Amino acid sequence: MKRLETEDTTVTRQKIGIAEYAVVTDETVLVTSGLGSCLGIVLYDSRNTVSGLIHVMLPSVDHARDTNPAKFVDTGLPLLIDEMEAAGADADRLQAWIVGGSEMLNFESSTESIGSRNIAMAKQLLEDHGIRLVAADIGGGHGRSIRFDPAAEAVTIRTADDSSRTI
Repeated sequence: MKRLETEDTTVTRQKIGIAEYAVVTDETVLVTSGLGSCLGIVLYDSRNTVSGLIHVMLPSVDHARDTNPAKFVDTGLPLLIDEMEAAGADADRLQAWIVGGSEMLNFESSTESIGSRNIAMAKQLLEDHGIRLVAADIGGGHGRSIRFDPAAEAVTIRTADDSSRTI
């Protein structure tokens, strides 16, 4: 974890890589980059101050040689929920943000890209778990980096062209 100096406080930041996740129980800022067709999924329980971020690559573990659950939406999102509950989150209070799922590369003959399948799987699982989707910045053809600030309950997205917005 890195410490960021700001005008009057010190903020802790934790970077999450591809096929990784983190759960924190304080106001640590969670960041990830390199979201093309991948998704960054943020979950937050504001009452218990439990935050989680996972950087998933593919919609499903089906037929995969690599079985790292954090690599796939269908196994990673339930893992993140379980880890957050173990850290004190109440699943009924979780709220979500999803970012990414761009149409970066499409090597498949199917009409649905990896990005759109990641988005569909994430939305379905959030609905299945009764988790409210607060906001999303998904699709398109550009890469993204995200920063979740639990103190502000906001996700800031920076795109490859250096524009940024907060959802």
